[in-house]
Amino acid sequence: MSTARINVVIAIGALTVLFGCAAPATESEDGHVLTVQEAIDVGAGQVRVRGYVLITRDKVTQLCTGLAGSYPPQCGTPALVVQGLAVDLIPHRESAQGVVWGGEITVQGSLSAGVLNVT
Repeated sequence: MSTARINVVIAIGALTVLFGCAAPATESEDGHVLTVQEAIDVGAGQVRVRGYVLITRDKVTQLCTGLAGSYPPQCGTPALVVQGLAVDLIPHRESAQGVVWGGEITVQGSLSAGVLNVT
């Protein structure tokens, strides 16, 4: 392998390490939407997060990584508690046995201590 190729491989490796270790942004200028895990990693601040909504029998609203295949479904982990989300905004909303769930949604709000307050 030539010296030039070795230098390119080293440079690519260094950039991969630098970008791979960077903290996730809460929202980029291009409107980047976080996954539930990325939001949890950020911990606090104004964020836009995409996930599946599930409201438990106890009326706790969660933004889930996914929905389990049970019926009614359960919230896949990790998950965030959501406050202030209107049920009417949940796309493809279904309910059974006191549980409400729906399709993927992007939620914007203030995140603190694992709770996303919708703004």
